[in-house]
Amino acid sequence: MALETDVVVVGVGSMGSMASWQLAARGVRVIGVDRFSIPGPFSAYAGESRIFRKVYAEGGHYTPLLQRSQDLWRELEMVSGAELLKTTGAVTIYDEHNPRLAPLLAAGKDNGLDFEFLRGEEARAKYPEHVIRDTDVTILDPEGGYLWSEKAVTAALAEATRLGARFLGNRKAQSVEQHGDRYIVRTDQEEIIASKVVIAQGNGAGAVCKELGVHLSVRPQILTWFPAKDPAAFCRKDMPVFLRRAEEDGRPDKAQFYGFPTADGWTVKAVASVYLDEVESMEKPPSWDPQHLDTIRAWVREFFPGLVPEPLRVAVCADGHLPDATALFGEVPGMDGVVVAAGFSGHGFKMASGLGAIAADLVLDGTTATDVSFMNPARFLGPDARLTSLALS
Repeated sequence: MALETDVVVVGVGSMGSMASWQLAARGVRVIGVDRFSIPGPFSAYAGESRIFRKVYAEGGHYTPLLQRSQDLWRELEMVSGAELLKTTGAVTIYDEHNPRLAPLLAAGKDNGLDFEFLRGEEARAKYPEHVIRDTDVTILDPEGGYLWSEKAVTAALAEATRLGARFLGNRKAQSVEQHGDRYIVRTDQEEIIASKVVIAQGNGAGAVCKELGVHLSVRPQILTWFPAKDPAAFCRKDMPVFLRRAEEDGRPDKAQFYGFPTADGWTVKAVASVYLDEVESMEKPPSWDPQHLDTIRAWVREFFPGLVPEPLRVAVCADGHLPDATALFGEVPGMDGVVVAAGFSGHGFKMASGLGAIAADLVLDGTTATDVSFMNPARFLGPDARLTSLALS
């Protein structure tokens, strides 16, 4: 069976849902396909929430993208009627010698962003739920907060559907091939002919990353929720999301975890940067062992004493990681009108709305006003590489 449309979106998760919404909003016919149900339980956006921040240790070159994303999250809230981005502030807690501290402060200063730097008694007074040591510093990004990730994807899909987009779940995309001035996207159930293609397969993008010269490491992460000893202490309106790193010399383990204010009034999501072994696919979600919780239990016990250090809820999600922790995003060399978005390495969801809009810019206009050149998808290939087809599985 052959279908025809203007744009095929392959993978309808974090990035694909936003690209579908943005394309449909511009009057374009869209068909989205996904290996799972749409929305689905095994995507990288699983697990309720994701942190949003603008003072960004990964670099100030992300700032224009983060600003565009913030604006589009608010736009999606308006059209959907749902609260998606909750601004609570985002506090980063580092030991004073952490090498990430300087680029974090530079990202704020160089881009004219507001932030507050505290330490000692001032920091302890402002963040009473945390253990703040004399060697710690805190940096508050007042525009930070968190996104309701599953709700946001569902809202984008609903709006895209309202605008005419069509979604086909539970089928495997196999390839994209040139056919004259158009492309054929082959799945295990049909062929879809289109002028443009967006490839946004999330943690299923291993094959397309291989075509672009790099290995995508799919790394499952355990998400955990802990009961609060005094739930009221975690319900205050000025409690920010947090990111914490304690990596000083001599420490036997390196504490890296993040968390949120309570969403349900009595439990707190606090998550360690601890991953299970790499997997080939999330089509069969991996199991976890109770010992995988030992690290986050210890960190909660040491740094977050207001929580009972035994998780009541556990979930697993998986991100696709690249060696340089920077995504492949942009037009595929040699394939005009084919845009790939892959390998966001665990820090892409906050930017998903902006990336969806930029993907729409690129497939429709061939250019965008937001600089994303640092994510060049051809950077692992030779400078003269040109592709004419892509394997997708």
